[in-house]
Amino acid sequence: MKNTQTIAELLENVNTSYLTEAEKYEAIARAERAEYIVAGISSAVVAVKKAVLKLKASLVTSSAQHA
Repeated sequence: MKNTQTIAELLENVNTSYLTEAEKYEAIARAERAEYIVAGISSAVVAVKKAVLKLKASLVTSSAQHA
């Protein structure tokens, strides 16, 4: 099991006394946005990988039947 925290959770543990409340909220919002973008790209890569493996398996099966 992975012990992971979101960026927003990690930012809560950082000393932000020098930031205004607005700056803190902006940093958290940007961090969450970055997480969603990375998660979306990761999901797309996994989907493409699955499609390529499925296509490869179908091509190998069909070429083996003709041999």
